[in-house]
Order: sequence, then structure tokens, then C-alpha cells
Amino acid sequence: MDYERKTRVIANSYYNMGLERAKLRDLSGASECLKKSLHFNKYMTDARNLLGLIYYEVGEVGEALVQWVISMNFQPEGNQADHYLGEIQRKSGIMETERRAVRRFNQALVYAQSGSEDLAILQLNKVVESKPNYVKAQLLLALLSIAREDYQKAGKAVYKVLQIDRNHPKALYYKSLVKDTAGNGKSEREPEKRKLKNVLSHRQMEDDDVIIPPSYRENTKDQAVWNILAGLLLGAAVVFFLVMPANTKSINELHNQEMLKYSEQLSQANQKADGLTAQLESIEAEKKTAEASLASLTSDSDSVLAQYQAVIGILQAYKKDDFPAAVRIYAGLNPDLIASADVQTIVGEIRKDMAENGCPILEGFGDKAMESGDAQAALAYYLKCIDLKPTSWQAKFKTAVIYKGMDQKEQANGLFSDIINNSKDEELSAKAKSERGF
Repeated sequence: MDYERKTRVIANSYYNMGLERAKLRDLSGASECLKKSLHFNKYMTDARNLLGLIYYEVGEVGEALVQWVISMNFQPEGNQADHYLGEIQRKSGIMETERRAVRRFNQALVYAQSGSEDLAILQLNKVVESKPNYVKAQLLLALLSIAREDYQKAGKAVYKVLQIDRNHPKALYYKSLVKDTAGNGKSEREPEKRKLKNVLSHRQMEDDDVIIPPSYRENTKDQAVWNILAGLLLGAAVVFFLVMPANTKSINELHNQEMLKYSEQLSQANQKADGLTAQLESIEAEKKTAEASLASLTSDSDSVLAQYQAVIGILQAYKKDDFPAAVRIYAGLNPDLIASADVQTIVGEIRKDMAENGCPILEGFGDKAMESGDAQAALAYYLKCIDLKPTSWQAKFKTAVIYKGMDQKEQANGLFSDIINNSKDEELSAKAKSERGF
């Protein structure tokens, strides 16, 4: 068996394992299998589409879009990813909901990191209300609820995660924390209830109860005095030699028991605090990862998700053979916000096509914008054209004229000089000379 066929067989095996686990709602296990499948065969679109569906199911819409866009690039025709992307495009409110949810989740992480647990929980409540399947938000809500000993709320959040992903490792760990802590609390309260019941079960002596001695004999006055003195001495001796040591020993034993009990409670609290601290550190690491992949989700037009949407729009315009529409969408694309190397490869191929065929269309869009009096839009089109093809002299001249009208002398003169020194169009060079030097 040759190497290529062997890797294909391994990739198929991992895909089948991932599919079976996904059917059983073991999404964490399925995700790991699918990633291994793509490691051996990155062109396997079925595995990539299924991984995108898993990301979508756990609330990671951005990651789902990445997988589907890459899948469409590898297989433009007859690809199920086209249907998924079309559904997202048709649901106009889904992207805005996603942006709000991620913004609130990131804000909750900031609040949790700064110790403002109440504000963090308030944000997370809004997130899970609008997006109940956002697993990261549910897990953070469970963790903060455990820290506040609100085990009922933590249990609900963990239960929701396990409904989505039945074998999620963190959810299972949080579940064990909730069960153990709740169980310990019950076992500690029951003995106290039994002690209280035993105390209340003894009959108390009433005020009119009298203890009658078995015999009584009258004494003389002197004998009574001596009996009293002897009784006092005997009582003092009993107290000093018998009662006080017994009481002291009892008090010491009780004190030792209380100290032991408090020491055990303190040890358990420290262990619990250490565990929660480790979990918070893990969540903080996840926060940094999330911020790295969704760093610009605080805005709308320049967000990461907006760039992925733009790439999807370009691919769909290509599919419909509508090149001007693809050029118009590309004019607003900011590739620097796209973190995925595979999607960057797709953007690179699109850029080559735009550099060869898109500049005249971009310049035409700019001319129409100038005719309508929108100099800023025209400037954006001309600059995009120059970025794709630095030898677009007409676009440079028009850009320089716009800069001149904005009183940005340095930028305008720089472009005019470039045209004069490097352009072979003598008429355009003469125009640039007449415009330069103001």
C-alpha cells in the first residue's frame, strides 16, 4: 500500500469514528477524530463540513464559517457547505446575535478576571438566554456559580452543556464538583439535626417538681452548723479534685474536636480554592485564545466574521459568474483580520485574479462615486486598485486629485511625482506636472 493511499485510509477511519461519536452526541470526541482525519487528508470535505457543524452546534459560529469556506474552496461544486453558508446568509440576524454574544462573553471574562463576579454572571445570563448552546458561556457560568456555592445554577448550566456534548471533559468535571460538594453539605447537616432532636427529646423539669429524700432526721443547732461547714468543705473538695479536672478535660477534648473540625473544613476550602483558581487560569487562557481568533468582534463592518462573510460572498459571486459583484465585495475586504492560513490561501488566489482583471472595474466604481459626490468612497476604490496594481497610473492621478481637494499636500505631491517620474503616458505626466506644486 503506497503512502498516499495509506493516509487516505487512516483519514477515512478517523472520519467514520468522528461520525459515530457525533451521532451519540459525543461532540468533543467527534471533534478530535475529525481533526485527526483532516491532519491526514486536508482535502476531505465531508470531515471538514461535519467539523463545521460541530462548531456551529456548540456556538462557535466563526470557527464553523472557517471550515465551510475552506471546504468550498477545495470543492466548489456539489458541496454541502454551500447549503450551510447559504442558510447563514439568509438568516440576517444570526451574525448580529453572534457578535453580541461573543462581545458579552469577552466582557464577562474581563469581569471574572477582575473579581467582579456579579457583573460577569449578569453578562453570561444574557449570553445563554440569547444563545443557550454557547458551551463556553455555559461552562464559565457554571464555574462562577460553583465559586459562589450556587450549586443549583451551576448544575443547570452543566446539564445544558451535557445535553449538547454528553462527554465534554470540563462539564463532567464540574458535574463531579457539584455532586461532591452538594453531597458533603448534606452529610454535614444531618448529624447536627440528629443532635438537636436528641436534645429536645428529654423531658424538662417543671417548676413544681420536688425531689423527696428517702429519710429525714432533725438535727440540733450546733450539729446543723457543723454539718453545713462539713458539707461546704466536702463540696469544695469534690469540685477541686473531681469536677474541675473532669470539666477541664471535657473542655479540652471539645476544643480539640472543634479545632480538628475547623482544620478539616479549612483544608477542604483551600483545596476547593486551588481547584477553582486552576479553572480560572484555564478559562483565562481560553480567553486569550478567543481574543486572538475573534479580536475584532467589537465592531461590525471590520469584524472577523464580516471578513469571512465577505470571502463567502466573493466565492458565491464567482459561482454565479458575477465578477463585478465579486470585485465590489473584495473592495471592502480586510485580509489582515483573517487568522486562518487556509482561508488566507483562498484570499491570495482571489487577489491574483483581482490584480489581473479587477482594476478597471474598481476604477469604474470610483468614477461613479465621484460623479455622485462621494469622494471618500471613490478614494477607497482607487486605493484598492493601486494596492492590487501599483502601475495603475490613472487611478493614482485621480487619487492625487482627491488628496489635493482634501488639502493633503504631501500625499498628493508624492503621487504626482511618481506619475511624472515613472509613467510612460506623456499626457498624464503633463497633467500631473500642472497639478503638482500647489
